Amino acid sequence: MTNTTTAIPRWRLITFWLLMVLLLFLHLGERPEQLSFVATAFGGFPEGSGATHEIHWFAQGVFAWVILAAVVAQVRRPAMRVGAAWVYGAGTVLTFAMVLAFADLPNEVVPIVIAATVIATIAFIAHPSSWRAKLASVAAPSPGLFLLVAVAAVPLVVYAVGQLNIHTSSGMHDEHYEFGHWVVMAAYALLVLVLGATAAWRVSGWRFPLWVAGLMAAALGVGSLGITAVSQLPTAWAVLAVVWGTVFISVGERGRRTHLSDPRAPEIPTVRQRDSDSPAGEPATGPG
Repeated sequence: MTNTTTAIPRWRLITFWLLMVLLLFLHLGERPEQLSFVATAFGGFPEGSGATHEIHWFAQGVFAWVILAAVVAQVRRPAMRVGAAWVYGAGTVLTFAMVLAFADLPNEVVPIVIAATVIATIAFIAHPSSWRAKLASVAAPSPGLFLLVAVAAVPLVVYAVGQLNIHTSSGMHDEHYEFGHWVVMAAYALLVLVLGATAAWRVSGWRFPLWVAGLMAAALGVGSLGITAVSQLPTAWAVLAVVWGTVFISVGERGRRTHLSDPRAPEIPTVRQRDSDSPAGEPATGPG
């Protein structure tokens, strides 16, 4: 095992954190109430608002918490939190790029969405880890997790395509079309696969996308069971989504514990990087 210690310049951390704050503002600054949607979406909307908004708002609430958590995860030793970087990077770029491509956003919203997409891309590139660390696995990839991602791929892709078809057929007169609600639901489903594969590959800090992918799948199932809307999953598929999310997290955590407890297991290679906020001579350790 080869370990290297690289001091991260303070200016680089400051620049990175300025990007993080700006990204969080672009996501939540205009509508911080998104965080409450995970609860209020179940209460229904005022008469005339349309019940089909509820599952869309719920998904947006879940996504808002995911981005917030990914940014907060960078507070300490961000160089070792590559998994969280994949969450805010892939989550923002995939979702907003799809919305820009398919939706007919109001003119005042377009600059915000473009800015968030660009900032997320730069923030991922500027993440205090090396390019090798952004892409390399820190442990043997998990066949079990990859198998679970493959099992979920067909129904999630079918769901995503179905949401895009609804978007296309709804027409520009529909408010859901204008703001890309159906597109967001499609991106939500695809993100479960992207982040699930990231966790299965086991980049540094892979437990973060492990939990995010599992919780996003389970949340979609719970939301579908509690909210009646066009974008909800059928009851059987909603239950399976909850089961899949639970199993996905359990398999990942069990694999981690098995590796750590087995003295015959090969050492997990790590790239040690010392953040400027760490005591002198104390390297950041661990992949999780």
